[in-house]
Amino acid sequence: MSSEYDFIVVGAGASGCALAARLAQSAKKPSVLLLEAGGKNDDASYRIPADRFTLAFKEESLNWGYKTEPQNHLKGQQIDYSRGKGLGGSTAINFSCWVIGADEDFNEWARMVDDETWNWKNVKQRFKKIESYHVEVPEEHRKYVNPKAEGSVKVAMILKATNITSDHGTDGPLHLSYADPWEKGLTDVFVAAQEVGMGVNPDVNSGNPIGMGMGAGCVYDGERTTASDYLKNAPSNLTIMVNSQAAKILFSGDKATGIKTINGRNFHARQDVVLSLGALNSPQLLMLSGIGPRKELEKHSIEVKLDMPEIGKNMQDHCFSTATLLRQPGTDDRSTFEASAETARAQYQKDKSGLMRTMYCGTPMGWFKSDRVLASDEFKALDQYTQEHIKKPTVPIFEIATHTPPLFVGDYALQPTDSYLTCLSFVMNPQSTGEVTLNSANPSDVPKVDPKLLSHPFDRRVMIEGMRQMMDYLEAPAFKKSTIKMIGCPRSRSDEDIWDHCAGDLFSSWHMCSTVRMGKKEDKGACVDTDFRVRGVQGLRVVDLSVIPLLPNNHTQSTAYLVGETAAEKLIAEYGLGEGGTPQAKLRF
Repeated sequence: MSSEYDFIVVGAGASGCALAARLAQSAKKPSVLLLEAGGKNDDASYRIPADRFTLAFKEESLNWGYKTEPQNHLKGQQIDYSRGKGLGGSTAINFSCWVIGADEDFNEWARMVDDETWNWKNVKQRFKKIESYHVEVPEEHRKYVNPKAEGSVKVAMILKATNITSDHGTDGPLHLSYADPWEKGLTDVFVAAQEVGMGVNPDVNSGNPIGMGMGAGCVYDGERTTASDYLKNAPSNLTIMVNSQAAKILFSGDKATGIKTINGRNFHARQDVVLSLGALNSPQLLMLSGIGPRKELEKHSIEVKLDMPEIGKNMQDHCFSTATLLRQPGTDDRSTFEASAETARAQYQKDKSGLMRTMYCGTPMGWFKSDRVLASDEFKALDQYTQEHIKKPTVPIFEIATHTPPLFVGDYALQPTDSYLTCLSFVMNPQSTGEVTLNSANPSDVPKVDPKLLSHPFDRRVMIEGMRQMMDYLEAPAFKKSTIKMIGCPRSRSDEDIWDHCAGDLFSSWHMCSTVRMGKKEDKGACVDTDFRVRGVQGLRVVDLSVIPLLPNNHTQSTAYLVGETAAEKLIAEYGLGEGGTPQAKLRF
């Protein structure tokens, strides 16, 4: 096997798979090496839709299993920070929710980095390249969920002629769909939102997420879809190496020339080395290679190649707390499903039919504004620009999601016959920032992660008001008719009781980002430019969620794919890899 390639991409998650595949598929067919620390993840059982919430914890080989530092302001919790391992990265173990977010978040991103590549008009077209959006929804539910896909050439021509813009693509590598049939009782979620005046949104992925809706799932035809789908029928110029964890970046002077793996192999890149390891491991590998805050590197006796104080800083994440309705037996079919799970699994293994492709496969999600937050002292204490962004019509303040497993039920013990509805309340626009540092100079050691979730007063206010609104929502008539009681919830709706609950019942959405953030030329704290180049060295780029300058109000796997697709477009243009392309950079093929 060759040890020299045109491009080396390290990490086979959403960004890395998208980038490696697109580069290899370009007209000039450069040689691309995709290095992945984990395995192939090709066991068919990993794709079962109903296991979307449990796979990360059942299959340890797929999960790095990270935990945060104790969050002393949150009753000392060490919060789960699972990260995917193997082909597909975190898309192989995440909860399969496809949510794009607010158009204004991307416009703000473009403004922050002074690059219109990131504005909504442009990223919307890039999302369409990613998606094969199957919009089939049971007819009786279309009043609640009704997305608009591009469809056939004929439909596209009609849309163009009538000046209507479709919202979703239908020929990308990632298949997305909605559960069919829906779980029993799922429509209560939308009826309840209407009853309490929160409203219903038939397509939360249109660029305006406000209202209760349902994002598509990374599931199609009875199987979960992951980033490894980009690698199907990989061309011969794309080499995929699994079980090959990177130990450090190789340099010649100030140019990155390759990667050394922990088993001692060296691989060299004629053009660029690209890190796509995610917001925890990309800054870790940079620091292990001598790029990062001087004090941090010297603490671990790592030779300082480039003092970059912001590497590992600025980390943002979405966090959430929970409450659960205990409902009358028979309100849902989950207890029946759990009692016959082995039968359902056998049916699925036979022909991919049955309840394994229905249960847990529809997750309603809604995004909402909050007058109480906007009137709060914590909001008024934010800088004026941040206030103005949060006030924009499509920018939510909190998210509510339902139909997850019962993550926290307090002192109640769920019984096999119980019906329940677990509801999650997420903080949007988080102002708290954390950091990633090193535990040691050993690349086999895990990074040290301190997210400082809910450490900012604004985030605490959003958490309290979001939970208060969620509890009101759970008392809507649509739920009340079958509710026994609310469990795993605050003792009351007072600020003090809600905060006491959330401080001990908090989860990460695994949306960590911004630890190697991009910025304008004059932004001294930016680590990469808008072409993903690491500042101060040559031939080295970072392409993953660590580079994004803000956390969009979405579920971030969609953004990770977007980052990979955008990097591919930029590199293909820069190196003239497209049909008839003229390189902007000197090639050494």
